[in-house]
Amino acid sequence: MAANMYRVGDYVFFENSSSNPYLIRRIEELNKTASGNVEAKVVCFYRRRDISHSLIQLADKHASEYSLRRSWSSVAPTRRHTQQVRAHR
Repeated sequence: MAANMYRVGDYVFFENSSSNPYLIRRIEELNKTASGNVEAKVVCFYRRRDISHSLIQLADKHASEYSLRRSWSSVAPTRRHTQQVRAHR
């Protein structure tokens, strides 16, 4: 058995079937259980083709809202009103 070392922040690939593509995960936490096993809390990443159309629409909506909020957060509050007015003309 090969000994692999993983750390928080590492990306790992899971194979649930030899006929399916690998699943991608990022390790968020590693915890050792009382029995000596290690459990990992992971973030799952999905390919667009593997997600239902309704979820893609929802994700795209939230992504555009998030992008808009991030762009506004970099603008000084005194300039936000000016830019907002110009955008609506």
